[in-house]
Amino acid sequence: MHALILDASRHQQKCRLAERVLRKTVDRCAAAPRPAGSGGPGPGSGLDWIPLLEDPLHVVLPQEHRLADRDALDLAELATEPWVLGCLKTEAYLRRYAERAGFDPEVRGTTTDYFFARSLVVAGMGISLIPSIALDPEIPGLRTVPIRPPGPIRHIGVAAISRKNRPHATTLVQALREQAARPVIVRQTPTTAASPGCGPPRSG
Repeated sequence: MHALILDASRHQQKCRLAERVLRKTVDRCAAAPRPAGSGGPGPGSGLDWIPLLEDPLHVVLPQEHRLADRDALDLAELATEPWVLGCLKTEAYLRRYAERAGFDPEVRGTTTDYFFARSLVVAGMGISLIPSIALDPEIPGLRTVPIRPPGPIRHIGVAAISRKNRPHATTLVQALREQAARPVIVRQTPTTAASPGCGPPRSG
């Protein structure tokens, strides 16, 4: 079988995808972050890791939040904020970096959809941590603020069987590289804009 599997969002499947590549039931899988179940992949794993892009996570706030006009934020400045997140992996990122910043985050809920998580921010349920590539489509009433380094970054790439010569898979990897080379534009809703159909966003 020479099937190709793409997976850049379902984090719980990464190890299973890497195992399928190693069993040679597929040639390539795209993953974010790099699969952990295959040793990295690293030496002796039988897989090559082909990096595609770095995807920093941003804080998403209601536009009326006290910190919404900032150009960048230290994660420690958000220590007292409630959080609503788009996936379990993002929650793991938040907890890891929050521990380094010296606080235990209050996570009110974790969904399986980044758009829904951002909608909960508009509804006043909390703030969120969203990867750059998941910030579209734009939702009125929100502000997106980068986290000052060191901040959480997803490393997206392709796990491939070492020395595997598959022309169709090589073509796919090249197409993914071209797509990844396109700049990710983080759009901002002006702070003076209204939030149609929503009540007042919750401020911090």
